[in-house]
Amino acid sequence: MKIFTIIKEESKRIPDKNFIDINGNPLWWYLLSELKGLDITVNTDSQKFVNQYKNSHMQPIKIIKRSQKHIDWENDDSIDSSPVEDMLFDFCKTIDRSEIVVLTHITSPFLKKETIFEAVDLLQNDKYAKSIHSILKIQDFIWIKKDNITTPVNFYTDRVQRTQDLSPIFVSKGAFFISKAGDILDQRKRLPEPLIFFPLSHIEGIEIDNFDDLEYARFLEGK
Repeated sequence: MKIFTIIKEESKRIPDKNFIDINGNPLWWYLLSELKGLDITVNTDSQKFVNQYKNSHMQPIKIIKRSQKHIDWENDDSIDSSPVEDMLFDFCKTIDRSEIVVLTHITSPFLKKETIFEAVDLLQNDKYAKSIHSILKIQDFIWIKKDNITTPVNFYTDRVQRTQDLSPIFVSKGAFFISKAGDILDQRKRLPEPLIFFPLSHIEGIEIDNFDDLEYARFLEGK
């Protein structure tokens, strides 16, 4: 099993996000520390990360310097997609096609190693699935708003229903995208089909996307 993740130096929504302090350690430290002992590769454009990692006394990991094409891609506002999937493809070309690849993100600081192992086992025991993805399962009243029109998604407006009877909503979480390298390359997708889902606990599903997430993570880590 190979762990693949990315760390970039600049962030837009939370400046310096990947290096921001959460009770004594930078954000990137939490997931990489949790996954110690596994085969980890980090794709990065950040010398700051490299320097911090060298001074952290963590177990060895592989570090790939981000290619210029991916740096240019990220900085081109006319492109409405992320280069992460292409980085994943390049990584998969360097390993055996039969290898299980776990694409994860250090913005999921509370993901546990045991959860990844459980998801990999679930994928390998499924006869048909080619990938498994982390999600948050929600059973609550959900609306969708498009332009000025708001429409119910999973409930009826003519009666009050019990939330446990509602159709669940699966919210994609970046904690992990797991598949074999060969399937990723064959379908040119980070989540080859057929796809199955792995519900995370609320805590493991936390992603640091905004300042509220950051404060919540600091609260949990400080408990």
